[in-house]
Amino acid sequence: MMDIFEVGTGGGSIARVEEGGLRVGPQSAGAAPGPACYGLGGSEPTVTDANLVLGRLGADRFLGGEMRLDVEAAERALLERVAKPLGMDATAAADGILRIAATAMSYAVKGVTTERGLDAGDFALVAYGGAGPLHAVEVAREIGIRNVIIPRAPGVFSAFGMLFSDLRYDFVRTWFTRARRRAVRPDRSASTASSRTQGRAAIASSFGRSRRRSRVKRAADMRYVGQEHAVTVDLPLKVFERARPRCDQAAFDAMHELRYGTSAPRRTRRDREPAQHRHRRHAQSRRRKRSSAGRSAHRQGSAFTGKRPVYLQRQIPVDADLSRAPRWRAGNRINGPALIEEHASTTVLLPGDRLEVDAYGNLLIKVAGGR
Repeated sequence: MMDIFEVGTGGGSIARVEEGGLRVGPQSAGAAPGPACYGLGGSEPTVTDANLVLGRLGADRFLGGEMRLDVEAAERALLERVAKPLGMDATAAADGILRIAATAMSYAVKGVTTERGLDAGDFALVAYGGAGPLHAVEVAREIGIRNVIIPRAPGVFSAFGMLFSDLRYDFVRTWFTRARRRAVRPDRSASTASSRTQGRAAIASSFGRSRRRSRVKRAADMRYVGQEHAVTVDLPLKVFERARPRCDQAAFDAMHELRYGTSAPRRTRRDREPAQHRHRRHAQSRRRKRSSAGRSAHRQGSAFTGKRPVYLQRQIPVDADLSRAPRWRAGNRINGPALIEEHASTTVLLPGDRLEVDAYGNLLIKVAGGR
Protein backbone atom coordinates (compact mmCIF):
# COMPACT_ATOMS: atom_id res chain seq x y z
CA MET A 1 0.00 0.00 0.00
CA MET A 2 1.29 3.45 -0.90
CA ASP A 3 0.58 6.36 1.45
CA ILE A 4 -0.25 9.20 -0.95
CA PHE A 5 -0.91 12.84 -0.05
CA GLU A 6 -1.93 15.00 -2.98
CA VAL A 7 -1.89 18.74 -3.63
CA GLY A 8 -3.73 20.47 -6.46
CA THR A 9 -0.77 22.40 -7.88
CA GLY A 10 0.90 21.46 -11.15
CA GLY A 11 1.97 22.87 -14.49
CA GLY A 12 -1.63 23.50 -15.57
CA SER A 13 -2.76 25.09 -12.29
CA ILE A 14 -4.49 28.40 -12.97
CA ALA A 15 -3.42 31.60 -11.21
CA ARG A 16 -6.11 34.15 -10.39
CA VAL A 17 -6.67 37.22 -8.26
CA GLU A 18 -9.32 36.84 -5.57
CA GLU A 19 -10.32 38.80 -2.52
CA GLY A 20 -7.27 38.60 -0.33
CA GLY A 21 -4.69 38.35 -3.11
CA LEU A 22 -3.16 35.89 -5.57
CA ARG A 23 -4.18 32.24 -5.59
CA VAL A 24 -2.81 29.28 -7.59
CA GLY A 25 -4.90 26.14 -8.23
CA PRO A 26 -6.57 23.80 -7.63
CA GLN A 27 -8.40 24.63 -10.88
CA SER A 28 -6.41 23.47 -13.89
CA ALA A 29 -6.30 24.35 -17.58
CA GLY A 30 -5.67 20.67 -18.31
CA ALA A 31 -4.24 19.58 -21.65
CA ALA A 32 -7.00 21.16 -23.73
CA PRO A 33 -6.98 24.07 -24.10
CA GLY A 34 -4.07 24.01 -21.66
CA PRO A 35 -1.86 26.93 -20.61
CA ALA A 36 -2.03 30.13 -22.65
CA CYS A 37 1.45 29.48 -24.07
CA TYR A 38 0.25 26.27 -25.78
CA GLY A 39 -1.58 28.38 -28.34
CA LEU A 40 -4.63 26.10 -28.26
CA GLY A 41 -7.15 28.69 -27.13
CA GLY A 42 -6.31 28.89 -23.44
CA SER A 43 -6.36 32.38 -21.94
CA GLU A 44 -5.86 31.67 -18.22
CA PRO A 45 -2.33 32.16 -16.79
CA THR A 46 -0.86 28.96 -15.36
CA VAL A 47 2.29 27.75 -13.60
CA THR A 48 3.67 26.69 -16.99
CA ASP A 49 3.14 30.21 -18.36
CA ALA A 50 4.98 31.64 -15.35
CA ASN A 51 7.94 29.28 -15.90
CA LEU A 52 8.10 30.30 -19.55
CA VAL A 53 8.01 34.04 -18.85
CA LEU A 54 10.81 33.65 -16.29
CA GLY A 55 12.98 31.78 -18.79
CA ARG A 56 12.91 28.48 -16.95
CA LEU A 57 11.33 26.88 -20.00
CA GLY A 58 12.71 27.46 -23.48
CA ALA A 59 10.06 28.38 -26.04
CA ASP A 60 11.92 26.46 -28.75
CA ARG A 61 12.92 23.47 -26.58
CA PHE A 62 9.60 22.25 -25.20
CA LEU A 63 9.10 18.51 -25.86
CA GLY A 64 12.54 18.43 -27.41
CA GLY A 65 11.60 21.24 -29.79
CA GLU A 66 8.55 19.44 -31.18
CA MET A 67 6.15 22.04 -29.74
CA ARG A 68 6.92 25.75 -29.78
CA LEU A 69 5.53 27.77 -26.89
CA ASP A 70 4.01 31.23 -27.32
CA VAL A 71 5.83 33.63 -24.99
CA GLU A 72 3.67 36.61 -25.96
CA ALA A 73 0.45 34.74 -25.17
CA ALA A 74 1.84 33.77 -21.76
CA GLU A 75 2.85 37.36 -20.96
CA ARG A 76 -0.53 38.66 -22.11
CA ALA A 77 -2.40 36.23 -19.89
CA LEU A 78 -0.24 37.12 -16.90
CA LEU A 79 -0.61 40.86 -17.46
CA GLU A 80 -4.38 40.87 -17.97
CA ARG A 81 -5.37 38.37 -15.25
CA VAL A 82 -2.73 38.87 -12.55
CA ALA A 83 -0.17 41.67 -13.02
CA LYS A 84 -2.46 44.64 -13.79
CA PRO A 85 -5.05 43.85 -11.08
CA LEU A 86 -2.21 43.69 -8.55
CA GLY A 87 -0.27 46.67 -9.91
CA MET A 88 2.90 44.86 -10.97
CA ASP A 89 4.67 43.72 -14.12
CA ALA A 90 4.49 40.29 -15.73
CA THR A 91 7.85 39.18 -14.30
CA ALA A 92 6.84 39.97 -10.73
CA ALA A 93 3.49 38.23 -11.26
CA ALA A 94 5.19 35.11 -12.61
CA ASP A 95 7.64 35.08 -9.69
CA GLY A 96 4.76 35.35 -7.23
CA ILE A 97 2.91 32.47 -8.90
CA LEU A 98 5.91 30.16 -8.63
CA ARG A 99 6.53 31.10 -4.99
CA ILE A 100 2.94 30.27 -4.11
CA ALA A 101 3.11 27.03 -6.10
CA ALA A 102 6.31 25.94 -4.30
CA THR A 103 4.76 26.72 -0.93
CA ALA A 104 1.63 24.72 -1.79
CA MET A 105 3.76 21.76 -2.87
CA SER A 106 5.77 21.96 0.34
CA TYR A 107 2.56 21.61 2.38
CA ALA A 108 2.07 18.17 0.86
CA VAL A 109 5.56 17.11 1.91
CA LYS A 110 5.08 18.56 5.41
CA GLY A 111 1.87 16.57 5.69
CA VAL A 112 3.80 13.29 5.55
CA THR A 113 6.91 14.43 7.47
CA THR A 114 6.88 17.21 10.05
CA GLU A 115 3.17 16.81 10.84
CA ARG A 116 3.93 13.17 11.71
CA GLY A 117 6.85 14.03 13.94
CA LEU A 118 9.54 13.41 11.31
CA ASP A 119 12.40 15.71 10.36
CA ALA A 120 12.05 16.42 6.63
CA GLY A 121 15.79 17.07 6.48
CA ASP A 122 16.44 13.39 7.14
CA PHE A 123 14.89 12.46 3.78
CA ALA A 124 15.68 12.93 0.10
CA LEU A 125 13.05 14.44 -2.18
CA VAL A 126 12.39 12.42 -5.36
CA ALA A 127 10.87 14.67 -8.05
CA TYR A 128 9.44 13.44 -11.34
CA GLY A 129 6.81 14.27 -13.91
CA GLY A 130 6.97 17.13 -16.36
CA ALA A 131 6.83 19.91 -13.76
CA GLY A 132 8.32 18.25 -10.66
CA PRO A 133 12.01 18.90 -11.49
CA LEU A 134 11.21 22.55 -12.26
CA HIS A 135 10.21 23.19 -8.65
CA ALA A 136 12.03 20.49 -6.68
CA VAL A 137 14.93 22.51 -5.27
CA GLU A 138 12.64 25.39 -4.23
CA VAL A 139 10.31 22.98 -2.44
CA ALA A 140 13.34 21.37 -0.78
CA ARG A 141 14.56 24.75 0.46
CA GLU A 142 11.10 25.56 1.79
CA ILE A 143 11.11 22.60 4.19
CA GLY A 144 14.79 21.99 4.86
CA ILE A 145 15.45 19.00 2.60
CA ARG A 146 19.05 18.98 1.40
CA ASN A 147 19.10 16.14 -1.14
CA VAL A 148 16.97 15.95 -4.29
CA ILE A 149 16.88 12.99 -6.68
CA ILE A 150 15.65 13.39 -10.26
CA PRO A 151 15.21 9.93 -11.86
CA ARG A 152 16.23 9.31 -15.42
CA ALA A 153 13.56 10.50 -17.90
CA PRO A 154 11.39 12.02 -15.13
CA GLY A 155 8.64 13.08 -17.54
CA VAL A 156 7.77 9.42 -18.20
CA PHE A 157 8.83 8.04 -14.82
CA SER A 158 5.43 6.53 -13.99
CA ALA A 159 5.06 4.94 -17.42
CA PHE A 160 8.60 3.55 -17.21
CA GLY A 161 7.82 1.96 -13.87
CA MET A 162 4.66 0.39 -15.18
CA LEU A 163 6.39 -1.10 -18.22
CA PHE A 164 9.36 -2.50 -16.28
CA SER A 165 7.60 -3.69 -13.14
CA ASP A 166 7.08 -7.40 -12.64
CA LEU A 167 3.93 -8.83 -14.18
CA ARG A 168 1.45 -9.94 -11.53
CA TYR A 169 -2.06 -11.39 -11.53
CA ASP A 170 -4.24 -11.43 -8.42
CA PHE A 171 -7.19 -13.75 -7.87
CA VAL A 172 -9.65 -13.28 -5.02
CA ARG A 173 -12.32 -15.78 -4.00
CA THR A 174 -15.01 -15.31 -1.39
CA TRP A 175 -14.67 -18.07 1.18
CA PHE A 176 -16.50 -17.80 4.51
CA THR A 177 -15.30 -20.32 7.07
CA ARG A 178 -13.94 -20.53 10.59
CA ALA A 179 -10.19 -20.66 11.13
CA ARG A 180 -9.25 -23.94 12.79
CA ARG A 181 -6.17 -25.96 13.62
CA ARG A 182 -7.24 -29.00 11.64
CA ALA A 183 -6.09 -30.26 8.26
CA VAL A 184 -7.15 -28.42 5.15
CA ARG A 185 -10.60 -29.29 3.90
CA PRO A 186 -10.79 -30.84 0.42
CA ASP A 187 -12.89 -27.98 -1.01
CA ARG A 188 -10.20 -25.49 0.01
CA SER A 189 -7.46 -27.53 -1.64
CA ALA A 190 -9.48 -27.79 -4.86
CA SER A 191 -10.15 -24.05 -4.89
CA THR A 192 -6.45 -23.36 -4.39
CA ALA A 193 -5.57 -25.63 -7.31
CA SER A 194 -8.08 -23.75 -9.49
CA SER A 195 -6.50 -20.37 -8.67
CA ARG A 196 -3.05 -21.79 -9.32
CA THR A 197 -4.13 -23.07 -12.73
CA GLN A 198 -5.64 -19.69 -13.61
CA GLY A 199 -2.49 -17.91 -12.51
CA ARG A 200 -0.23 -20.10 -14.62
CA ALA A 201 -2.46 -19.63 -17.65
CA ALA A 202 -2.48 -15.83 -17.21
CA ILE A 203 1.32 -15.68 -16.91
CA ALA A 204 1.75 -17.94 -19.95
CA SER A 205 -0.57 -15.73 -22.02
CA SER A 206 1.76 -12.78 -21.40
CA PHE A 207 5.17 -14.47 -21.47
CA GLY A 208 4.53 -17.49 -23.64
CA ARG A 209 6.27 -20.74 -22.85
CA SER A 210 9.23 -20.20 -20.58
CA ARG A 211 11.38 -22.28 -18.27
CA ARG A 212 11.43 -19.47 -15.74
CA ARG A 213 9.18 -20.24 -12.81
CA SER A 214 6.61 -17.78 -11.58
CA ARG A 215 6.36 -16.73 -7.95
CA VAL A 216 3.30 -17.49 -5.85
CA LYS A 217 1.99 -15.66 -2.79
CA ARG A 218 -1.17 -16.48 -0.91
CA ALA A 219 -3.10 -14.55 1.69
CA ALA A 220 -6.47 -14.44 3.38
CA ASP A 221 -8.79 -11.66 4.52
CA MET A 222 -9.62 -12.57 8.12
CA ARG A 223 -11.54 -11.11 11.05
CA TYR A 224 -12.70 -12.09 14.48
CA VAL A 225 -16.29 -13.35 14.48
CA GLY A 226 -18.57 -10.33 14.80
CA GLN A 227 -16.13 -7.80 13.32
CA GLU A 228 -17.10 -5.78 10.25
CA HIS A 229 -13.65 -5.14 8.73
CA ALA A 230 -11.16 -7.79 7.71
CA VAL A 231 -7.34 -7.80 7.79
CA THR A 232 -5.28 -9.25 4.94
CA VAL A 233 -2.84 -11.82 6.29
CA ASP A 234 0.04 -13.26 4.24
CA LEU A 235 0.13 -17.00 4.82
CA PRO A 236 2.83 -19.59 4.10
CA LEU A 237 2.07 -21.92 1.21
CA LYS A 238 1.92 -24.95 3.50
CA VAL A 239 -1.31 -23.60 4.97
CA PHE A 240 -2.98 -24.26 1.63
CA GLU A 241 -1.58 -27.72 1.04
CA ARG A 242 -3.58 -30.86 1.75
CA ALA A 243 -3.07 -32.62 5.09
CA ARG A 244 -0.81 -29.92 6.52
CA PRO A 245 -1.52 -28.28 9.89
CA ARG A 246 -3.07 -24.84 9.62
CA CYS A 247 -1.48 -21.86 11.32
CA ASP A 248 -3.70 -19.10 9.89
CA GLN A 249 -5.31 -18.27 13.26
CA ALA A 250 -1.91 -17.53 14.82
CA ALA A 251 -0.83 -15.45 11.80
CA PHE A 252 -4.06 -13.46 11.98
CA ASP A 253 -3.61 -12.82 15.71
CA ALA A 254 -0.10 -11.48 15.07
CA MET A 255 -1.23 -9.23 12.19
CA HIS A 256 -4.18 -7.88 14.21
CA GLU A 257 -1.77 -7.05 17.04
CA LEU A 258 0.55 -5.26 14.60
CA ARG A 259 -2.27 -3.31 12.93
CA TYR A 260 -4.39 -2.36 15.94
CA GLY A 261 -2.18 -2.92 18.97
CA THR A 262 -4.42 -5.65 20.36
CA SER A 263 -5.50 -9.20 19.57
CA ALA A 264 -7.27 -12.19 21.13
CA PRO A 265 -4.95 -15.19 20.68
CA ARG A 266 -6.24 -18.64 21.50
CA ARG A 267 -4.88 -19.93 24.82
CA THR A 268 -7.23 -22.78 25.68
CA ARG A 269 -10.31 -24.33 24.13
CA ARG A 270 -12.51 -22.30 26.43
CA ASP A 271 -10.48 -19.09 26.33
CA ARG A 272 -10.46 -18.12 22.69
CA GLU A 273 -11.83 -15.56 20.22
CA PRO A 274 -12.60 -17.44 17.01
CA ALA A 275 -11.58 -15.96 13.68
CA GLN A 276 -13.07 -16.48 10.25
CA HIS A 277 -11.99 -16.14 6.66
CA ARG A 278 -13.73 -13.75 4.32
CA HIS A 279 -11.67 -13.97 1.14
CA ARG A 280 -8.71 -15.95 -0.08
CA ARG A 281 -6.09 -14.31 -2.27
CA HIS A 282 -3.73 -15.89 -4.78
CA ALA A 283 -1.02 -13.80 -6.48
CA GLN A 284 1.14 -15.15 -9.31
CA SER A 285 3.99 -13.07 -10.71
CA ARG A 286 7.05 -13.32 -12.90
CA ARG A 287 10.03 -11.01 -13.16
CA ARG A 288 10.63 -9.07 -16.32
CA LYS A 289 14.06 -8.79 -17.87
CA ARG A 290 15.81 -5.60 -16.79
CA SER A 291 17.70 -3.48 -19.29
CA SER A 292 20.78 -1.42 -18.52
CA ALA A 293 19.91 2.10 -17.37
CA GLY A 294 23.40 3.60 -17.45
CA ARG A 295 24.20 6.85 -19.26
CA SER A 296 25.93 6.78 -22.62
CA ALA A 297 29.58 7.71 -22.63
CA HIS A 298 29.47 11.28 -23.94
CA ARG A 299 32.08 13.75 -22.82
CA GLN A 300 30.75 16.22 -20.28
CA GLY A 301 31.48 19.17 -22.53
CA SER A 302 29.12 17.87 -25.21
CA ALA A 303 26.18 18.15 -22.82
CA PHE A 304 26.32 21.96 -22.66
CA THR A 305 24.24 23.85 -25.19
CA GLY A 306 24.78 27.48 -24.16
CA LYS A 307 23.39 30.00 -21.68
CA ARG A 308 20.07 31.77 -21.17
CA PRO A 309 18.98 34.60 -18.88
CA VAL A 310 16.66 33.14 -16.24
CA TYR A 311 14.80 34.66 -13.31
CA LEU A 312 15.48 32.44 -10.31
CA GLN A 313 15.59 33.59 -6.69
CA ARG A 314 15.16 37.30 -7.31
CA GLN A 315 13.56 39.42 -9.99
CA ILE A 316 16.98 39.90 -11.58
CA PRO A 317 17.95 37.60 -14.47
CA VAL A 318 21.09 35.48 -14.19
CA ASP A 319 22.88 33.59 -16.94
CA ALA A 320 22.18 29.90 -16.40
CA ASP A 321 24.10 27.10 -18.10
CA LEU A 322 21.97 24.97 -20.41
CA SER A 323 22.61 21.28 -20.96
CA ARG A 324 20.88 18.26 -22.47
CA ALA A 325 20.23 15.50 -19.92
CA PRO A 326 20.52 12.58 -22.39
CA ARG A 327 24.14 13.59 -23.01
CA TRP A 328 25.21 13.26 -19.39
CA ARG A 329 27.16 10.23 -18.18
CA ALA A 330 27.90 8.81 -14.73
CA GLY A 331 30.17 11.05 -12.69
CA ASN A 332 29.44 14.28 -14.58
CA ARG A 333 28.95 17.32 -12.32
CA ILE A 334 27.51 20.80 -12.70
CA ASN A 335 26.87 23.71 -10.34
CA GLY A 336 23.91 26.07 -10.38
CA PRO A 337 22.52 28.26 -11.73
CA ALA A 338 21.71 25.83 -14.50
CA LEU A 339 18.88 24.22 -16.46
CA ILE A 340 19.09 20.56 -17.45
CA GLU A 341 16.69 20.03 -20.33
CA GLU A 342 15.25 16.85 -21.80
CA HIS A 343 12.31 15.83 -23.94
CA ALA A 344 9.52 15.97 -21.34
CA SER A 345 11.02 17.85 -18.40
CA THR A 346 13.47 20.51 -17.22
CA THR A 347 15.47 20.45 -13.98
CA VAL A 348 16.27 23.81 -12.35
CA LEU A 349 19.41 24.34 -10.27
CA LEU A 350 19.53 27.50 -8.16
CA PRO A 351 22.82 29.29 -7.41
CA GLY A 352 24.94 27.17 -5.10
CA ASP A 353 23.21 23.87 -5.89
CA ARG A 354 25.49 21.01 -6.97
CA LEU A 355 24.48 18.15 -9.26
CA GLU A 356 26.14 14.82 -9.98
CA VAL A 357 24.98 12.00 -12.27
CA ASP A 358 25.01 8.53 -10.70
CA ALA A 359 25.65 5.16 -12.36
CA TYR A 360 21.95 4.68 -13.19
CA GLY A 361 21.45 8.06 -14.84
CA ASN A 362 19.72 9.71 -11.89
CA LEU A 363 20.51 13.36 -11.14
CA LEU A 364 21.63 13.76 -7.51
CA ILE A 365 21.33 17.34 -6.29
CA LYS A 366 22.88 18.80 -3.15
CA VAL A 367 20.77 21.83 -2.28
CA ALA A 368 22.81 24.93 -1.35
CA GLY A 369 23.44 25.18 2.40
CA GLY A 370 22.83 21.46 2.82
CA ARG A 371 24.45 19.20 5.31
